[in-house]
Amino acid sequence: MNQHKFSDGHWMGSWFASQTYFDGNFAVERFEDQTIRMIIHPHAFGSKIRLKFSNLYGSEPTVFGTVTAALAAKDGETVPGTSRQVALNGQFSIVIPAGEEVYSDPVDLQVNEHVDVAVSVYVPESTRTSTWHFSPPSSTYVAEGNHTDDSSADFFRKKIHSYYWLSGMEVLTQGEPLRVIVALGDSITEGSTSTPDANHRWPDIFFERLRREHPAHPISVLNAGIVGNQILKKGPEVSLPIGGESVLSRLDRDLFSHSGVTDVIFLEGINDIGLGNATANQIIDGMRELAAQVRENGLRIFAATLPPFGGAPYYSNEKELIRQEVNRWILTNEVFDGIIDFNTALADPKHPEKLLPVYDFGDHLHPCDAGFKALADCIPLSLFIKSDLV
Repeated sequence: MNQHKFSDGHWMGSWFASQTYFDGNFAVERFEDQTIRMIIHPHAFGSKIRLKFSNLYGSEPTVFGTVTAALAAKDGETVPGTSRQVALNGQFSIVIPAGEEVYSDPVDLQVNEHVDVAVSVYVPESTRTSTWHFSPPSSTYVAEGNHTDDSSADFFRKKIHSYYWLSGMEVLTQGEPLRVIVALGDSITEGSTSTPDANHRWPDIFFERLRREHPAHPISVLNAGIVGNQILKKGPEVSLPIGGESVLSRLDRDLFSHSGVTDVIFLEGINDIGLGNATANQIIDGMRELAAQVRENGLRIFAATLPPFGGAPYYSNEKELIRQEVNRWILTNEVFDGIIDFNTALADPKHPEKLLPVYDFGDHLHPCDAGFKALADCIPLSLFIKSDLV
């Protein structure tokens, strides 16, 4: 377990966004003399925060003239009086070296339940967005000039989506460390087809379920999903840069680096079948390697079966047989600490190769909000709420 001690508290992962390569088909290419206001939905609460910024894919330093964190209101507004300047090594002008990720200095901001956090970043000079996280359901607000400290959204007249350079938030919690679950996956985990700004991704709904049903055992759920992600191949290998690094090559960054992480819920493989043309044996070997690395690092890993994709653009009968073979292996192997049957949760009983229509976003691959809720509801809470685990 990765725990970072601070005074009499612990830094715990509260929110996360896996970083990917720039993709001109989806991302804003550059920002200049603009403020970017991004909204974080926290899953752990405390009296101090620290932000994680990433320039992993940048070839030159990224410079922020000013960064603030405030409690978010609605539609890009913030709660007056809550804005705090964010520093790095005591400096309010933040420089992220090329190829690196940095944590800010601690910020005194009380983060409580039901309140999001707005991070406002002022980019003074023309800066290419080489590092970002593609998140269609996340609204981001852009203003011309430096409006990092404005609680009003009057100047934030442009609305885009996704996160730019912002990759994580941790909170300082007191007492015994919480459990931190990382949801490691692709677009189904990222929640790319959920209702915009509603926090209806399955990790969000699962987090709310844990809080509602077991309030005495707080658990944070971090979303490490990447649209188009694969176990074996990185996005550019299939002409999809937003697909990011392969799971096997991003474990150190997106899993093991988190403060307090204890468990992993893993759902991947359908893009390996549909985009990467992998065989069942190749996918299974990748899952074996993943499970071994996770357990060697002292974490528990729970594998989810692959949901149906009948009728999706890259579906074929041959690929369906591969999905079935991988699912049979997942259900019968012992390399994981447990199994979560996402396939049964979403499948149409009359046509098991397809999503149940009420759960289908419309592309026959991704769930709608009801489907994401079905995934969150099918996870046995007994995997995480036990007297010997808290």
